[in-house]
Amino acid sequence: MTNLKNHVTTAHSPSTIEKIKEVPVGGKLSNSKKTFGSTYRRLAPNKPSPTVTRSGYRDFIHPYLDRMLTVRELARLQTFPDDWEFKGVRLDSYSSKRKTTMTQFGQVGNAVPPLLSKVLAEEIKRQILEKNSDT
Repeated sequence: MTNLKNHVTTAHSPSTIEKIKEVPVGGKLSNSKKTFGSTYRRLAPNKPSPTVTRSGYRDFIHPYLDRMLTVRELARLQTFPDDWEFKGVRLDSYSSKRKTTMTQFGQVGNAVPPLLSKVLAEEIKRQILEKNSDT
């Protein structure tokens, strides 16, 4: 996966890495160790992922590596194809509410998963065609 677009790992501080190491596969960081606003959940490889949100960069720990997921890894959870490139800044220290463009993590988290969109569109089309053929 190293040649994929948007697959840049975050340079975590030593204290963050120590917190991440404490989280078991499929588990969360204990409440006593949490920092404000973070959940630190390590994904379980054999279970569905929790919902990806615009703040996914601080929510999802790689199932096997002691780091948070990349934009590309979150995009895979959202069913984006690997050739889809997210533009703009990857992560910004300022609130994206004050920005005119959304971060790459925000774009992934705010998106409707493409495969879900496809299924919904196909069903809407089927129902419209079925209704039109009845008239």
